[in-house]
Amino acid sequence: MATQLDLATTPKKHGGCGCGCGTSDATPELVVSTLPKIIRHGAIIGGLTSMKAGQQLVLVVNHDPLPLLTQLNRVAPDTFELTYLERGPENFRLQFTRL
Repeated sequence: MATQLDLATTPKKHGGCGCGCGTSDATPELVVSTLPKIIRHGAIIGGLTSMKAGQQLVLVVNHDPLPLLTQLNRVAPDTFELTYLERGPENFRLQFTRL
């Protein structure tokens, strides 16, 4: 017999969804240097375009990623709000919010 899940008594995690994944409300950061260069743009664009409305991601790179931003705008125009959190000289931190 299936049991009914009582969300009122289920421990809440991030955002109160009760999924139990253990992640926090903190915006995840992707340090681009950890990705192999040959798949960077594809992996970043794939990840960004799979986000749901309202989700955020901070991208950490060692240069202003203008070619990536141009490519993203071609694939998914008017899909993200972009905020530069840091503009070098060593790191650039860009926050993407899915609209």
